[in-house]
Amino acid sequence: MSKTLETITFSRAGEAVASLPRCSGVYRFYDAEGSLLYIGKSVDIHSRVTQHLNEGRKPGRHQRLMSQVSRIDCQLTAGEIGALLVENAAIKAEVPLFNRRQRRLRRLWTITLQPSEAGFLKPIAIDFAPTGLRETDTFGLFANKHRVTASIQNLARDHALCLRVMGLDKGKGACFQHQLGRCDGACAGEESAASHNARLLEQLDRQRIAAWPFSGPLLLAERTIHPADGQPEQQYHLVDQWAWHGCFNSPAEAQQPLARPAAIAFDRDAYRLIYSALFRGRVALQDAVTQEPLVNPLLATRLSAS
Repeated sequence: MSKTLETITFSRAGEAVASLPRCSGVYRFYDAEGSLLYIGKSVDIHSRVTQHLNEGRKPGRHQRLMSQVSRIDCQLTAGEIGALLVENAAIKAEVPLFNRRQRRLRRLWTITLQPSEAGFLKPIAIDFAPTGLRETDTFGLFANKHRVTASIQNLARDHALCLRVMGLDKGKGACFQHQLGRCDGACAGEESAASHNARLLEQLDRQRIAAWPFSGPLLLAERTIHPADGQPEQQYHLVDQWAWHGCFNSPAEAQQPLARPAAIAFDRDAYRLIYSALFRGRVALQDAVTQEPLVNPLLATRLSAS
């Protein structure tokens, strides 16, 4: 795994801050005893640390942070995507004192949709299995089944959806919410299944978790055209089932974790970063095993829709 580090002794007025890299990467602030205070990322580490210094002049939390900084370590990346992924994993693994706590949940629940005999889509809570192959999209991540139910109830309340046709309200005929004018009438034959399903999907879509669109693990290749001193020109991110398995300086380095794959818990933030990189076409794709170039299906879908 790539660990290009540059240690710089912190100085408010000296040359140490001026010598910080002006490129993408992750930086770590340590106090005099070596305790990790903060992890951050930037496309220009020098500029970002300078901002920290300026913000540290004002009383408050930032001043308390900067007054303790004694050392800065820099881990350079080939680009912004690498910086984002490395920072996300580092904060959760290393738990710096001043970063916002990001708790990992060992078990997650999500929503899948199943059609009823009448054609209405019913939201069903299922265990989200991060290491298994999910062949269909799901919606949302929740700490338990109760939160799934609460989420659907909130959608029904806010958008006049019918809990009865979605399977969350037992009984026949028009539901009580319809009598109160809070349901658009799918239960009373006043709204078609197609209309109700479309409205439900419209609300769930912002929480969509796409099925993994590849047959196996993937390498995301990120390259910088004009690398700074010490900055890697190109790096490879090993990804499988939306889980990030690390950053490497060559495809050959990534073969080692492939030989002994580790089960990595699904990380919602990593998923969003990886999905965005694919959707925007910001990285080249390679099959992690054969190293053959791959077509980006998310980019192709976006371009065909535009």
